[in-house]
Amino acid sequence: MTLTPPAWRDPAILAFMLSETVIWAAIFYSFPALVLHWQGEFGWSATQAMGAFSLALAVQGLTAPWVGRLIDRGRAPLGMPLGALGALMGLAALTQVQALWQFYAVWAWLGLMMGATLYDATFSVVTRARGAQARAAITAITLAAGFASTLAYPLTAVMTEIGGWRAAIWVLVGLVLVLVVPLLWLAAARLETEAAARLPRATASDQMAPDGAARAGFWPLAGGFALTALGSGILLAHLLPLMAALGVPDGLGILAASTIGPAQVVARILLMLAGARVAARQVALGAFVVLMLAALAMGAAAAIPAMALVFALAQGIGNGVISILRPVVTREVMGEAGFGETAGRVARLSLFAFALAPGLGAVLADLAGYGAVIALCAAAPLAGFVLLRRLSPVSPA
Repeated sequence: MTLTPPAWRDPAILAFMLSETVIWAAIFYSFPALVLHWQGEFGWSATQAMGAFSLALAVQGLTAPWVGRLIDRGRAPLGMPLGALGALMGLAALTQVQALWQFYAVWAWLGLMMGATLYDATFSVVTRARGAQARAAITAITLAAGFASTLAYPLTAVMTEIGGWRAAIWVLVGLVLVLVVPLLWLAAARLETEAAARLPRATASDQMAPDGAARAGFWPLAGGFALTALGSGILLAHLLPLMAALGVPDGLGILAASTIGPAQVVARILLMLAGARVAARQVALGAFVVLMLAALAMGAAAAIPAMALVFALAQGIGNGVISILRPVVTREVMGEAGFGETAGRVARLSLFAFALAPGLGAVLADLAGYGAVIALCAAAPLAGFVLLRRLSPVSPA
């Protein structure tokens, strides 16, 4: 077997590390970074504005298996840069929005481009090329892209101060054009060449997973990760209001919210250093437990406000690990045949759950209070743990 260089010395992985950081900043983190400006200019309520982002995530989930199928057929070198071009077109269209329906239409389009360019597509390309050796590359990519919010928030804040939110969007358009489009093409083309060499006899039909959702292990796998996405999505969407309702001081709440990102990065560094010495599924199960404990720590913040910091650390660690291990565990359980489509099906449930989370959390808070919200957010990863534990060690490919 041909050995691949360490991830940080591999041109294809370096290209993905940079391009994913920028594209996440441009078409994902730009929404929370700029949503208050859109509400202020157009007079939309928070619910009206946030609905567009939920729609984008839902469209991304619908798109994921279709994108994965194209990757299985070797189309990533064309599809990923086209997705980046579509993303910059959507961002450009966003600067021309005047009505709420136009805002929703643009974000639905951007959701489609998320499916073609963000983690799920990238990890499918890497796994197709590297197989069992993909984990180190996936870890390196997520480690770099963990700084996407660090890029998005200051950049959009500075540009908005200089020329308004539209100027911030045009800067993101330029970054996508100059960096993301060529780098995604470079990374996808190099890795598709590796895949063709690693799977010389594979044909498009060989690489398709027959009835992926009906295969043994699919529903415990997809359901387990979707439940954790639901709990995390509720907590992250309601983070500051939830802490305020629990009596956490504003300054401590901001500090806790700011701690989640660095905690994700630390968890990814530790996972990268551990390498293949730790079993992916066991670490994922541990991360599910950590997310359950994070929700319980948030509940305890009503009595001990400093527990909000414990929540932030645990939430960041759990999320940071799971974003890496979902594709790794999917490959272990479901095999490599048709991995792109199968991984897309698994991701679709998580994306739907994450899109549903803000609204579900709001309804539950209105009906039963934030105590019920915390209970749900603790129960969801625990149920995911139970489902993932039911899986046999490795299903046949």
